[in-house]
Amino acid sequence: MKNIFKYILAIVLVSTFSSCEEDLITFDNSGQTAVSFTQTSFNLSIPVEDLALDIPTQITTVSSVDRTFSAVIENATENTDSEYSIGSVVIPAGSYTGVLTINFDYSEISGEDGDVKEFDVKLVATDGVSTYFDVASIIYFREIVCNDLTLEIVSDVWATETYWTLKQADGTALVERFFPYTGNSITPQTYTIDFPLVDGDYSLEIGDVYGDGMVGTGGGVTLTGTYALTCSILVHASGNGAFSNAVADPFPGAANAEVEVTDFTVNP
Repeated sequence: MKNIFKYILAIVLVSTFSSCEEDLITFDNSGQTAVSFTQTSFNLSIPVEDLALDIPTQITTVSSVDRTFSAVIENATENTDSEYSIGSVVIPAGSYTGVLTINFDYSEISGEDGDVKEFDVKLVATDGVSTYFDVASIIYFREIVCNDLTLEIVSDVWATETYWTLKQADGTALVERFFPYTGNSITPQTYTIDFPLVDGDYSLEIGDVYGDGMVGTGGGVTLTGTYALTCSILVHASGNGAFSNAVADPFPGAANAEVEVTDFTVNP
């Protein structure tokens, strides 16, 4: 009977001791040490102000001293070494976590707007420390900063019915009802204008004085017009044919006029 009581008491003591120990060793009670990333995939837009990417890491055991682990770059897009720099992982004493920081330099990122680059970063194992989930894949591209816009309008048959207006967010017109075409034609006519805009919010209005949008029939021909407001590879506004979500825009001599309005932001 006494032996049974001693056995039960031993179980209680072991259970109590184990529950206290859980605060000290979170991941691996066996004492084996392994380090890993806790996130292994990143898709980044690098802003003009540069970017510091912190990749969170964890380790399975605690230590009374700081521990440092290095990392290496693998499978990088060619000739991108100057576009980023990589640090090392420091796990502070008494902690299970740290970060690996990669610093991106916007001014060094080469190529055209929209070019996507990539590389892998791999943790390096050390004596007595293994790795798992040790490769993080990084995809990055340079944020597009563009202030030189282009408006292109391709006419329908009734080109002279088309007009456009550019306004600031407060409603101030920068271009008021500009009619780009002086004649109608059964052949599409193209109107292109380049202009700069400072950062901010705007609206583009494409209008039609007849009220049927950019589609028309004349001389036995039906043409569907188009428009696009672009900056580099960015498309701020576009449309074709009959206006969707058209709103009335009456003004003297054009009581039936309609416009299609698109709000946009330059370098949000």
